[in-house]
Amino acid sequence: MAYLNIENLSEKYGNLYVIKDFNLCVNKGDFVSIIGKFGVGKSTLLKIIAGIMPIQEGSIIVDGLAPKEALAQRMIGIKFQKSNLLPWRNVLNNLLLPLELSGINDNDRALELLELVDLKPISDLSISQISGGTEQLLSILRCLMLDPELLLLDEPFSSLDEITREGLYEKIKIIQTAKRKTVLMVTHSINEAIRLSDKIIVLSEKPTKVKKVFNAKKDKININEIKKCLR
Repeated sequence: MAYLNIENLSEKYGNLYVIKDFNLCVNKGDFVSIIGKFGVGKSTLLKIIAGIMPIQEGSIIVDGLAPKEALAQRMIGIKFQKSNLLPWRNVLNNLLLPLELSGINDNDRALELLELVDLKPISDLSISQISGGTEQLLSILRCLMLDPELLLLDEPFSSLDEITREGLYEKIKIIQTAKRKTVLMVTHSINEAIRLSDKIIVLSEKPTKVKKVFNAKKDKININEIKKCLR
């Protein structure tokens, strides 16, 4: 059975379906990117998977559990588009916040994550002293502080220029490989999806469902095929 299994998921606002009969399987340890046009419900989908929004129709199972149960057991971490770091805390103390809120004292866990991506030397810097790219990376690291098994990323690099993004891709793969996380990422960047993903899921127009799955583990992905699929 897949680590994340979505069957016949549907979501509607009033009488209008935004997501309809959505089906997806994600294997443990995979990096899966979801691509679709603006407004087709990608962020809504992530919130439902994360247990933040209720399931109206269909089912989602995360390693045998419903999303709310998985969230309560700290199995899910979600990174929204904004970094949401606290400007009055330095880099290290921003990472420690989830542990503090959970009553855990473990500075070594934060320092280990910083060292993994070569950011340990900036642990004492304030947020105003670091770049936008580093902010986004720190925000992802903060999502990992409670060691979730499933990491959900909602356009984590959308606010960054292409050069900055390129520098972060390798670090994201280092994190995923070292921590053995299952990652589901929403993105509008085809290049980003190709660089990072084991699978790329292309969404249809509303009501949204899976239009096509590109498997990078089996096939060489052609960027023009994805563009054609998105038309």
